[in-house]
Amino acid sequence: MDTRRHETLWTVGRRLTRLGMATTLIACGAGVDPAGEGPEAGAGELEACSYALTTSTHMGSESWGSITFKNTGASDIQSPQLSFSVPDGVTCGDGPPGWTRLQDRGTCKYTSAPHLTIGVDASYTFSYFTDSSSSFTASQVQVLAAHCAGAVDGKEGLNTSQKALVEALSRIWEHNTPEPGVFPHATSSAQAYEAAMREAQTWGLATALSKAALYDAFLQHGEEGVRGMLQRTHASLGLSGQASPAVGLQGTSEDVWLKGFLEQRRDTLAADPEGRYAIDRVATYEKQRRRGNWELTSAVQNDVRARDCWNGAYPDSGFTVRTLHPDGRWSTPGSYLYSCR
Repeated sequence: MDTRRHETLWTVGRRLTRLGMATTLIACGAGVDPAGEGPEAGAGELEACSYALTTSTHMGSESWGSITFKNTGASDIQSPQLSFSVPDGVTCGDGPPGWTRLQDRGTCKYTSAPHLTIGVDASYTFSYFTDSSSSFTASQVQVLAAHCAGAVDGKEGLNTSQKALVEALSRIWEHNTPEPGVFPHATSSAQAYEAAMREAQTWGLATALSKAALYDAFLQHGEEGVRGMLQRTHASLGLSGQASPAVGLQGTSEDVWLKGFLEQRRDTLAADPEGRYAIDRVATYEKQRRRGNWELTSAVQNDVRARDCWNGAYPDSGFTVRTLHPDGRWSTPGSYLYSCR
């Protein structure tokens, strides 16, 4: 083992301990193959877990970084996978013992040992080496797992790509950019996601688009606001007593349900002196409904205004048009035509 690296980590650990920060010590031979291409965690698709990022630092003088996050979900995070972005030209090295790594250009991905479990409200500090002598903050941190708060009562929520797309759309409407760095993975967004998935399960919603529309509504309106919209939606559809599940009741299809829900959200924003300027946010989901993009497998573009979908004197929200691709990439189109089709 490189003596300098071992002594450096020990020295850093002492300094961080004095500052009251927990550390995860790293040893050589941490289960990484020579090419740095460790296996993915488990079989099947991973879910985005609910978490709050506490710290993300890289100490250039030590070529060593750490990321601390807290599990804010409703269930344990089992065998997590951690990914984050580093500056161009930086190569990630060993992580904690038992973690394997894989790097794709500027994205470093580490997969934990199968036995690692992070309990509800528990924090975990991940430590790693790089070949960089510069200090930086790792960005676009993601925590994924085969089992975490992305699943509600044993039923799947949105997958990683679908959840990321909703959050990218939300960033456009709140910050005019889908860039991940401006959307904190805070407890509030985690709670919004879990609340939305519970409501989707309660009312029998099965498609990614309906779940995405609910998640976005919870992000903007909060639980009380969405509950009011749900009551009005079910009343408008003639579903007496808000019988659960709503989809399938009296022949109600998910398409009909989502159409009704989006119209109620549209009317809620239209009646709000400030909220009315975000009304095009709803039109983007209406356009995807009309296009039949139920599993969000096609690119989503916010080149649509409320007045393109519905008759009415709705204001133009004025957001920059972006194209969001299913694989997480986004771009700004050179030309486009406003349309709800």
